[in-house]
Amino acid sequence: KISKGKMDRLEAVTARLEALEARLSGTSPPPPRPPAAAPAAAAPAAPGGSGGDSIKAFDLLLSEFGSKVEAGSKGLGAPDVEKMVAALKDALVAQRAMIVVASQNKKPSPADMQKALQPTADALGKIEGLKDRRSKHFNHLSMVAEGAACLQWVCMEEKPGAYLADAMPGSEMYGNKILMEFKGKDEAHTNFAKDFKAFLQDLQKYVKVHHMACLTWNPSGGTNYTPAAGGAPPPPPPGGAGGPPP
Repeated sequence: KISKGKMDRLEAVTARLEALEARLSGTSPPPPRPPAAAPAAAAPAAPGGSGGDSIKAFDLLLSEFGSKVEAGSKGLGAPDVEKMVAALKDALVAQRAMIVVASQNKKPSPADMQKALQPTADALGKIEGLKDRRSKHFNHLSMVAEGAACLQWVCMEEKPGAYLADAMPGSEMYGNKILMEFKGKDEAHTNFAKDFKAFLQDLQKYVKVHHMACLTWNPSGGTNYTPAAGGAPPPPPPGGAGGPPP
């Protein structure tokens, strides 16, 4: 049973997400571009090439998602869940591209922030559209969709870890329903719920380590806020992937 305090926090999170959705769907035109200037020297890349330790840690997180959550979804006999998990992986890849953008550029204006956010927002909208109340796996779909909302941490101007602490219980509630329904009946479903919860916990650890105050931008960087299209992460390092550093 969710306490009144947790319910109040979840309602506050929902209000923030609705405000974000309204901002992203706004139709006001961006400010006019300034006159073209002479080409400037390329901005220095963050240590490690494309984001340094932050990107390497996110790649480990993606690898964990693929080897546990994505692989687990394929053994449920639930094509709708498998499809939503694949959509969430697309959202994670979009978020990785945004983190690369942040590692290479200065903190943007609100209009440029919207440009950087748009691929992630589009991917999250697709996930929400896959949540079918008629599905016999509605708890699974809800667990994943609520967990996908955690990717909104990049929108928080301060303390994204606190946002995640508020957002994660919504997914956990549906995960607990899966555990109760399939306990002693089908380990594939219980393991899927446990692995998804562990993934969100590792996302929270990643944010606390690499983006404690907010999404980290490069004060010496450039002003190109369009994420690379279809930028798949590099393969994990030899020896297998683990979770991001605690």
